[in-house]
This record gives sequence, structure tokens and C-alpha cells, in this order.
Amino acid sequence: KNSTSDWCSVGHQNLNVDNAYFWRDEHGKLDCGVFDFGGFGSSSLPHKLWWMLNMAEFENVRDNMEEYISFFIEKYHEYGGPLLDREVFRFSVFITALQNCMIMISAIPNALKQCPTKEWQTIKDRHDPRIADNIDKKSTLRTNIHVLNVTIRLLMEMGGDKALDGWVRDVWVGQYGMSEKSDGIIFDTEAGYTSTTRW
Repeated sequence: KNSTSDWCSVGHQNLNVDNAYFWRDEHGKLDCGVFDFGGFGSSSLPHKLWWMLNMAEFENVRDNMEEYISFFIEKYHEYGGPLLDREVFRFSVFITALQNCMIMISAIPNALKQCPTKEWQTIKDRHDPRIADNIDKKSTLRTNIHVLNVTIRLLMEMGGDKALDGWVRDVWVGQYGMSEKSDGIIFDTEAGYTSTTRW
């Protein structure tokens, strides 16, 4: 995602408006500055766009993703950026969402510390205070659950699996010349294979 400069720009790691501030100078010209330098730097634009969207309601993402991507590409180009390929941009947004999903999966052990397994059987929806409130003065449980839901639904309902298959075919095998991993490696069934994703 960061290998080509056309696809990277300086900014916060997400495009959330609360990471910037805006004002007009004495001539009415709009200017801006940055509040939060955590993650600030030159990095992938599709990555930044996904990390702005990952806390939106899934239905919003599903119904508007194509328009968000088109609008971003159009405005980025209008204000001096190169014209980016829409399909590559979309593909990169989806790959970022799948990476985001893996981060949320790795947070499950912490989520179970915040809300023990026995509690989950009686939680009916995300508004239950055991998961909706700040737990230990933090919002991480609620946000982890939300993002995990959005990313899994993107995978299942918006073709995220096809983006992953495309990345394996076009990038891993096609560009990098690597061998596609067998189902045995992927599903940890080959003898002698040690999973690097176990915690």
C-alpha cells in the first residue's frame, strides 16, 4: 500500500476531521493545521480513508462506499494529487479493512477480560451496558466490537474475500513471485507447521 508515492500523502493515519483544525486568514483563504501527530506521516491514502470509515455504521459503509471512493479520488486530483485508479483504490481500501479485522481479532482476549465469556450468552445487542458503556474508563470494548462487526460484514457481504483472493493472485504471486499458500498452511492442518497467529 505504501510502495508507490502516487498512493501516499502526508497526513494523519486516518482522515478524521477531529485531527485537524481550520481557519480563514485575513483575506478569507482557508487554511488548516494538525492537532494529533500520532500516526502522522506519509502513508497510503486508501488506508487513511478506511480508518476514517471504520467506525461508521455498516449500512452507511455498504451503501456509500463507492461514492466515498469516487469523491475522494476526484477531490484529491482536483486539488493537485495524481488521478488514482478507482479499482486499485477500492481494492486497497478493502485490503486495509481486512488488516483492520485482524487487529480486532487479536483484541478478543482483551475484550474477554473486559466482559467475561459467561456474560456474552445474555447480551442481546450492542446497546447492552456491559459492552456499550465505558469499561474500566475505556471505550475499547465497544469500539473493538463495532469494528469487528463492520469488517466481518465487509468480508461477507461486500466481497472482501474477493479482494483478498485478488491480492494473493495479483500481488503475492503476480508481483512478488511468491507461491500461493496451501489450504493446509492457511488452516493449520499441515504436519510440522507452527502457526504464527496463536497468542
